[in-house]
This record gives sequence, structure tokens and C-alpha cells, in this order.
Amino acid sequence: MKFYILALVLAVADAGLIFGDTNCVIIHNVNFEKEILKSDVQSPYQLAIDHDTNTLFFSYTARTDEMFKIAYLSLKTGDFGIVSGIHGGFATAIDRMSHVIYMGGDDGIYRFDYDNKDATNLHINENSNIWQMFYKNALYFTTYPEEKAYVYKSKKLYEIADLLNVKVMLIAVNRQDNLVYTNSSGVFLYSKTDGSTIQLNNGVANGITADIEGNLYFSTASAIYSIDDKTNAVERLARLENTYGMAIDNAGNIIYATEDSIIRLKPSRKVCIDDKLFSKSVDEVSASFHT
Repeated sequence: MKFYILALVLAVADAGLIFGDTNCVIIHNVNFEKEILKSDVQSPYQLAIDHDTNTLFFSYTARTDEMFKIAYLSLKTGDFGIVSGIHGGFATAIDRMSHVIYMGGDDGIYRFDYDNKDATNLHINENSNIWQMFYKNALYFTTYPEEKAYVYKSKKLYEIADLLNVKVMLIAVNRQDNLVYTNSSGVFLYSKTDGSTIQLNNGVANGITADIEGNLYFSTASAIYSIDDKTNAVERLARLENTYGMAIDNAGNIIYATEDSIIRLKPSRKVCIDDKLFSKSVDEVSASFHT
């Protein structure tokens, strides 16, 4: 029985009823082609973009010494390199107003120097392993394995009082200045207005980011999502297996990481295979066989 159904599906595909390119993704009825920006990078994670220079920063595992390091990749020229001077580099956040690039290592917070392509320890929270960072009017970051959330503002460090009693792996601030954070139970929003907390999604997020307008997005191992900061609705934009993290470039294109590559989704005229349409077509062929 399965053989005949498969034969019918192949016949339909051969007839042109199922067609397209699996190297592209459909988001909001727009086709996006997968463009590999960088390959042969082990477990790229914690993607962040400096929109002023159009430079992507990310953490990866160096195969030579099995240590986390931070790399930079120019989205304009393709220039790639490793940030020196930081121990166990794992996170990046950008203050666009002052154009300060913060980086997190296993001994606190650093500042990146574009001229020398190195980082200098600022001696902030030196006893903590910085896990993730986000900047909006202040530097927010989390530590591991404690899973605590902090904010560094006006040269003072505070543990975020509103999140003292919860585990926090990733943290961000939306356009309404509400806190969005993640842990092993899902994605949550803490409202600064009324002090309430709501769960936005029950997936385990591995990356959270903002576009140039401040809209928030997050990724899980199998998909990328957007968050509407007015309604707090979460929308799955695309299913992308083996995702390690994401960022949004200056043009609004999604950049995401896989096990060994950095990929950008660029608008394309290619015809994509829509997973939902494909599944529907298979079901229709199967149903017609049984009738």
C-alpha cells in the first residue's frame, strides 16, 4: 500500500504539481533564498549585529583548544576574524548611541576595539561567566550556571529586582520597555506597567535579538519567531531545523546559525517548497487513492 502511495506522490511531483527549491524559505508569502555567509565554524551562537558598521559578531567553539571565542564577520566585505584579548568569549551587545561594543567572557565584561580587533576587560562582574547580553538604554546580561539577570547602568551593577526569584538564560527589552526573558520552561514577558508575568511560548529559546527598529525575535532549535510588542502575540516565521541562534541585518533579512554555518535569508524569485502545501498534496493524493 505504501509503495503505491509513494508512486502516486512521485507521479504528481513529476507532473509539476509539487515543485520548488528546498534551499529557500517562505515567510509571509515571500520567498527567501538561503545564502551561506560563513561555513566551517563550530557551533556558532549568540549572534549580534552592529548596525552602524553592518558587522556580525558571534560566539563559536574553537576546535584547537575547545574554548569559546568571539568572531566578527563584515556583512559588507566578508572580512572575518577572531577577537583577541577575551577569555571564553561568549556574548555581545551593542550600545548604538555611544557605539560601544560590549562582550562577555568567563571573567566578566569587555569592551571591543575596532582598530585593534581586540577586547579589554572592564572589570565588571569579573567573578561571573557571562552567558548572554542585550543593550537598550543600559546593558542587560545573564550569568551561567547561576542563571541570574543583571543590568549595568550609570557605571553601577544591579541584579534585576523584578527577576530575583526566576531563572533567566536569555534577556531582552521590548519597545514598551518590558522585560522578555527565557529559561528551560519557555519564553516570558514581565510587564513594567503592572508587574505581571505572562508566558509567551513554551519552547526552549537559544537566541533572542532585536531588529534595527527594536522589534524582538527569538529562535529555538527548530524555528524562528517574532514577538508583537503591542499584543504580545508570538508568530512562527519559519521552520528551520538545527538552528543555533539568529539576528536581523540592516535590511531586515534574517541571519541564523546552524551547527557549522552562518546563513542569511535573502528575498528571491525562486519557487520554494511550502511544507504545509507539500503535506496537503500528499494527503490529497493518498485520499484519492483510497477512494
